[in-house]
Amino acid sequence: MKTSSLLFLSLFILTAGISVAQFDGAVGTAGCKAIQYNDSRIVDWATGCTVYRGYYDIASNRTRASFGSDTVAIGMATASNTMEAVSLGDSGVAVLTFATPIANGEGPDFAVYENSFGDGFLELAFVEVSSDGQRYVRFPATSNTPTSTQVGSFANNMDPTLMNNLAGKYRIGWGTPFDLEELRDSTGIDINNITHVRLVDCIGTIDPQYCTYDANGNIVNDPYPTAFNSSGFDLTGVAVINQRTQSISMAQVDDVRVCPNPCRHFVQLSGMPAGEEYRIYDLSGKTVISGICPSNSFSINTQDLKQGVYVMKIGQVAKKIVKK
Repeated sequence: MKTSSLLFLSLFILTAGISVAQFDGAVGTAGCKAIQYNDSRIVDWATGCTVYRGYYDIASNRTRASFGSDTVAIGMATASNTMEAVSLGDSGVAVLTFATPIANGEGPDFAVYENSFGDGFLELAFVEVSSDGQRYVRFPATSNTPTSTQVGSFANNMDPTLMNNLAGKYRIGWGTPFDLEELRDSTGIDINNITHVRLVDCIGTIDPQYCTYDANGNIVNDPYPTAFNSSGFDLTGVAVINQRTQSISMAQVDDVRVCPNPCRHFVQLSGMPAGEEYRIYDLSGKTVISGICPSNSFSINTQDLKQGVYVMKIGQVAKKIVKK
């Protein structure tokens, strides 16, 4: 084909509003970047979540979404139970915090999980990060889903290859990855010290009065209206893949002792750097005990813990604790 013909075809595609698939596709397709909830690369999960609810239907119903609680998004995401989620509603916001800040490392640094029941029913959210909870920077999102027709309330025919950097791109149990390297040139954040991840629901309507736009000025078209208590993006968890490295020496790591272990009413910790934060997690990733080391040696009351296995972390030190 001559160069002039290729140029004409490109211009036709642009002026006709034809979207060209350019990103990875659904789970199971070649090159899919989704991260499964039990992926070995995951080292931690969000330990705090605050949701600011949006509406059932921002255009006509001012009732706010109410499905799920903030705590559902803490710890490991669900593998298959679509009822284990917290709904943001139209324009709703969720702010996630972490025991150890997220850092820019090799490949994706964290992943966001939604409860979609299918590969084509995709409720989407913008993703923003902050180093102080005040100044946020948004990942540059792309939505090339055609806007000539509104995606219906229960439509299951969306094409994930037409979108990028939008949470909710994959079905339940599979997270959308985000790489902080993309934000290296952003001002006001430290990509090696991300303390907050903020999700902002994409309203989904193609009505210019209420719609939301991607980084390229395209309207984000996703299922709308979803006028019920589980409206909007349904968050199930945020996984951490790369964490900030703590300044704990190898001598300190070797000196940390936990006894008795197994324990009943208390556990004695020694060799811990005074002033450092410690956290004890259950196997779902939920923080059950946390605090600041008051001295090199101290005890923690464990009598209220259920029997089972827990993980104590301080910096890069991880110790297993068994409660009888």
